[in-house]
Amino acid sequence: MRFQLAIDAGLLLLAESVFAYPHVKRDLPALDTNPQNSISNRGGPILYYNGSGDVPRYDETTPAPSPITPLPGRSPTNEDYPGKLAAILSATSSSRCDKCTQTVQLLRRAAVSERVPTVVDLLIRWCELVGDAFELNAASCYSQFAATPRNQSERGEFSSGASQMGDYMVQVFAKMQSDADVSTFCFYYRKLCPAPAPIQIDESKYFKPKPPSAQVAPVPSGRTFDVLHITDWHLDPRPYRFNEQTGLGTISQAASRYGSLKCDTPADLAISTFTTMDQFFDRSKVEFAIFTGDILSHDENDQLSQEYVEWEERVTYDTFKAHMGDTPVYATLGNHDSFPEAFASPNSLRSGNSFSWNYELHSSLWENNGWINRDDRDYARTHYGVYAHTTKQGLRMISINSDFWYRGNHYNFYDTANPDNSGVLAFLADELTACENRGQRVWIIAHVPTGYDGSQALPNPSALFHSIVNRFSPATIAAVFFGHTHEDQLQIFYDFAGNSLNNGLRDTRLLDSSKPLQMGFIGPSVAPLPGLNAGYQRLQVDSKTFSVMGVQTYIANISQSLEWTTPEWKFEYDARETYNIGGVNWPNTSPLNATFYDKVTAEMAGSLELVNKYIRLGTKSVINAWSCPDAICQQRIVCLIKSGSTAAGQACG
Repeated sequence: MRFQLAIDAGLLLLAESVFAYPHVKRDLPALDTNPQNSISNRGGPILYYNGSGDVPRYDETTPAPSPITPLPGRSPTNEDYPGKLAAILSATSSSRCDKCTQTVQLLRRAAVSERVPTVVDLLIRWCELVGDAFELNAASCYSQFAATPRNQSERGEFSSGASQMGDYMVQVFAKMQSDADVSTFCFYYRKLCPAPAPIQIDESKYFKPKPPSAQVAPVPSGRTFDVLHITDWHLDPRPYRFNEQTGLGTISQAASRYGSLKCDTPADLAISTFTTMDQFFDRSKVEFAIFTGDILSHDENDQLSQEYVEWEERVTYDTFKAHMGDTPVYATLGNHDSFPEAFASPNSLRSGNSFSWNYELHSSLWENNGWINRDDRDYARTHYGVYAHTTKQGLRMISINSDFWYRGNHYNFYDTANPDNSGVLAFLADELTACENRGQRVWIIAHVPTGYDGSQALPNPSALFHSIVNRFSPATIAAVFFGHTHEDQLQIFYDFAGNSLNNGLRDTRLLDSSKPLQMGFIGPSVAPLPGLNAGYQRLQVDSKTFSVMGVQTYIANISQSLEWTTPEWKFEYDARETYNIGGVNWPNTSPLNATFYDKVTAEMAGSLELVNKYIRLGTKSVINAWSCPDAICQQRIVCLIKSGSTAAGQACG
């Protein structure tokens, strides 16, 4: 598979979820069900090169969710929905935003009273009428939204012909409550309306005021242990090829067995992440690993199924267990860890949750592998995969399902004025309050960053998350970890300005840039997409405070994969060694915290060379890595690093 690349002001923007992927598997060879080319996996599940074995087929279908409409007291009408849709889209005096909001209002009206197929047909018609303006992640509008294949031409060797997306979206349309919901949808789904501003946060609903004791972080003990940070695995067990656009049209060609810059992670490369570690460090010093999400390959919606998702999740966690042994792996869900991709609905949507099978599977695998206990599992299975677990070292590990702030989760487009319609952030605040009361330090692990360029998280939950992190930093929270961008990046949370709190409401856009409070570490992906090398990180963690004392990154240079006989990894850089330069002057005994990286950004502001080093390391030193050409780009990169929320990132321009 591959991402679609875009360059905007010299910045690499990653196309995730609601962004368009090239349709890449229409002309590929069929899966080979005869096992061959098996790859050693140290007692874990047997994996095969290039799509052989028991991988579920492309054309598997998944039952659509049970409908929640028509709503009680509503009955079908005789309204001419297709005619009204045509009139909305043909109006020459309406703006693109108006056409989108009027269309969604029409879909809302239909969703509450009509049968689901009627609304899905209207959604398909909208898609077909606007053509290329409607970004697809399937072969056609029909296969993107339909629940069943229309005919054999829609269902083929490489497509189920139907991804059921429409049935889920009908639920979203039916639950939309305000014009703000509609305009938010039109911004994030099709970029047709202005970006919504964040609401002000009533912090009293989530926590008590910050006491003086919470203002100071504990002093490191001087003793450390190692932790691994692995993220964005994206195992691709299917035929490993990619499409190339040429002057002669689209040409499909085989990728290197060991990895391609245009593809997800083949089995050889994935397993080598673990098998080569002993070359670089003593594995016995690794006390645990964190996995910040994304197991599945970047297939299109009509090539995914619940069966395939379950297969990938079992194989991946069993592979982790085979290689990590008794060393726990604390995992969190990514947007590519569900079906449909990124979807998660609040339990309040209906009696029973359409995605409970996924939370049950994840939590059971985590417990069966000995990573969490029964109580943690029972909570995670009924609360979106969310849990809080105390490690044997005494650290409280809080895993949050970031799909509830991710722009790719359509269920976030109703009740948008509520920054926490699932309750996961209230859970986080309650856990942090309990930890503060007993003097216990915390790591937060999630997938989607809440800030940086501001493109991935919705503004309201991002604002609330920032409030929570600020309230419990630096005394209780030791660090926050993300994945998702596939790059090795940094995100600093700053304290709020003195004038940010008025009448009990917090304007999270008003920051004090002289007061760095907390670090968000965005880990490098194992997957090479979208034109990066593969990577992971090893951390040195203080054994008492759980502050991050050191970070080393290891990479595989994918541009050399055609020369390999097995994947080759190497040490890339040490964070303290690389960034403790010039005026940073940071003591070796002090953690790599927000104050350290704030000093690094001050150096970056005066050094284009250092900014470009950060960019290159972000790509895991990929060949021909892009660089900032001027001071404007340089200033923006520094601004992104200093953005802990969506609003802060969007303000960087």
